[in-house]
Amino acid sequence: MHENRVVIVGAGLGGCVLAHALADTHDVTLIERTDHAASESRQILDVGKRAVLDPHIGTGLGGSTQLWHNGLIEIEPHVFAEDWPVGREALDSHYERAYQLLGGVEAGTVRRALADLKQRLEHLGLPNLRLQGLYYPQDAINAWEAFKLKGRVRLVRGQAVGWEIGEAGRVAALRVQTDVGSETVNGEQFVLCAGGLGTPLLLDQLARQVQLPGQAHVGRHYEDHPMGFVGEIQVDAPLFRLWNFRAPGTDGNLRLLLVVKVGKLDVSFQLRPAAAFYRDRTRQRVGSVLSELRRRPWDPRLLIRLFSHRDDLLDILSFRFGIQLPTRHYTVLMTAQMPPSEERAVWRETDPETGRERCVRNWVLTDSYQWQLRQSIGDILQELSPVLKASTVFPTWFEDLRTGAHHSGTARMSATPAEGVCDRDGRVYGVGNLYVCDGSAIPSSGVANTGLTIAALALRLADQIRRQAPAKGECK
Repeated sequence: MHENRVVIVGAGLGGCVLAHALADTHDVTLIERTDHAASESRQILDVGKRAVLDPHIGTGLGGSTQLWHNGLIEIEPHVFAEDWPVGREALDSHYERAYQLLGGVEAGTVRRALADLKQRLEHLGLPNLRLQGLYYPQDAINAWEAFKLKGRVRLVRGQAVGWEIGEAGRVAALRVQTDVGSETVNGEQFVLCAGGLGTPLLLDQLARQVQLPGQAHVGRHYEDHPMGFVGEIQVDAPLFRLWNFRAPGTDGNLRLLLVVKVGKLDVSFQLRPAAAFYRDRTRQRVGSVLSELRRRPWDPRLLIRLFSHRDDLLDILSFRFGIQLPTRHYTVLMTAQMPPSEERAVWRETDPETGRERCVRNWVLTDSYQWQLRQSIGDILQELSPVLKASTVFPTWFEDLRTGAHHSGTARMSATPAEGVCDRDGRVYGVGNLYVCDGSAIPSSGVANTGLTIAALALRLADQIRRQAPAKGECK
């Protein structure tokens, strides 16, 4: 008799979904450094554009689900066709399961509500733009707690620091540094879920011992979503009625992204109801404290900031209580697809001050990319012209862009090792029992945040692992 052991590095969204899907049939070990999310400012060095957002990776049990109220959004079919080694149909059934798992809602219900919302917006006079729907469940979840993983999986608190290689170049074990020493974690299948910034560093360690055919692509092809308020508009239509639209048959809300295309890139815009129309420098640097409040709800400094930001109060009244206060003024929030980095953008180095290893991220937004984003702002204002009464573009919008914390592409799936690190199933080229199942495996996300897709990939990988190996208690 033999128990098939699956070792997962990282207890973020991908790791938790995968562990949840396998826990009843496999012996699952999760490796995670810490219990709670913490600032990574000392562990990640930005040598390109600064992230601004801190933390901008999710550590701890539940990863980024401790920090953000993750909206659920599907990557558009044209993005799969252009950049993925598999078509959208490979994830369709897994998207449906992910909606149910993360939002407690049927995918079809969300899609029907989205079609209804599009019709309502067109009835109010909004031009027939390319629209993409973002579904927010009413309540945020911590994936570790929501899936009740405590006691269902073995948890090793520590950091993976080395590999042990067995026959045929397969991984036999991981060495983990814990608070009390070193531990060797054995397994039959290993999955990296350490995120778009963590996974490439672990692959670098592995490449010192095993030849990886796709090693040249580790840390390259990096993508993130630059996000920021780029301007303010006044419209001659009561769009506020459909802000945070309560999706029929659900306990959640829909927001529609207005998408324009510049070259090969998608750029999306959200119109967020504003309390008034300003042009002063304070307004031009508008920011939201809502995400920070989700992490520190009783921080008096944040509460003071909240009540000085009337737009955030509008957001709370709308999202939590369904109260839509009338306004014709909107801030314009941009979320943009970026071209993947051609050069390596994520690597490891030793901090000269502490002697500890840290991650280095080189997030580069080129001059030509800035021009494309500027063009997209002009395009969206032109598209909205039938309902637009006034507009202003903030002069510092580009400097004020911040990371979307959707780190992806650094160990991407591909059709061949000449193009990426993992095959169509997420298996690392050259290592038969090692997989990647986090944002680093995503070849491109368009303007969609990556959470729903990471969950879908985890459910897909769980199905594959169950098919190819005996479950708990079965003979091998």
